[in-house]
Amino acid sequence: MADERKGVVAAGFGLLWRRQGVLWWVFIVSLVLGGLGALPATSNIGQELNHSLAGQRLTTRFDLGMYFELVRLPHVDITRYRPAIGVSVFLFFLFMLFVTGGILETYRQDRRLNTGEFFAASGAFFWRFVRLLLLSIIPFVIVGMIYQGLSKLADHIGDRATADQVGIFCSLGAVIIFMLLALWVRLWFDLAQVRAVVQNERGMWRNLWKSWGITWRAGLFWRYVFIALVAWIAIAMCLVLWAHIPSPATSLIFLVLELIIFAQLATRLWQLASAMTWYQRYAETLVVAQPIIQTVPPPAEVVERPATDLPPPEPGPELPPANA
Repeated sequence: MADERKGVVAAGFGLLWRRQGVLWWVFIVSLVLGGLGALPATSNIGQELNHSLAGQRLTTRFDLGMYFELVRLPHVDITRYRPAIGVSVFLFFLFMLFVTGGILETYRQDRRLNTGEFFAASGAFFWRFVRLLLLSIIPFVIVGMIYQGLSKLADHIGDRATADQVGIFCSLGAVIIFMLLALWVRLWFDLAQVRAVVQNERGMWRNLWKSWGITWRAGLFWRYVFIALVAWIAIAMCLVLWAHIPSPATSLIFLVLELIIFAQLATRLWQLASAMTWYQRYAETLVVAQPIIQTVPPPAEVVERPATDLPPPEPGPELPPANA
């Protein structure tokens, strides 16, 4: 196979490209759920913009101050639409948790699964992944506590430093450390999911413990960092493009915003594909070699047979009498 000569990241991208139907399907579901969640807010705000001066200001260009003035109006209060948006986000999160098993099984076999096979794999691993999700709360809370401590330390240093930039750089360093730790935990649980699919592991505590050791020895972390950087670069490029699009081009703005969502989904599935590729290549080689101790077999025991079991002596030649 050609991908065996590629690196893990390139091979993972190749796997994502070959099985891109999964990516498009996930993107369509996110588009539909996002549209349903935003529909009540867009309809109400649209009616208000059609009969106000704010509408003219916001359709010709995006005025941040005018936008905040608009959403602060009692009859345009956008906070009352949070439940609909929250339900939409939760449904997509639940959908992704459910289909992750089918996605990983597709990547494991590297072929297009039919609908029955895909949903059978999704259902088979759903509750195992729910348990992994609940267990992941503990390390993510610890990472959050570490970030809170680093953020307070950065504020403490910034308040006592003579240069204003010191506090900014300390806060930026705290954010970077937080993101790296969170990404490491994400890699740990991704490998646990991959291992659950490949090994059909049912005990999630045992699975997490073994995945912990694999994560430390995998060398996959900086590959995850690279893919995450690609995601952030894609966001930055799309935002710069959005800033240069004239406001009346609403269809083009919508296309750019959906491109941001598509890039985030693509990089996330790219990480899963890379984790599956790495595990299928190298996971078995991480078993610690046990020292080979050669033992000398004990000498065979000599079993003494009783005299009664000895055969009678063979008769020898007759000797002449002594007085002859």
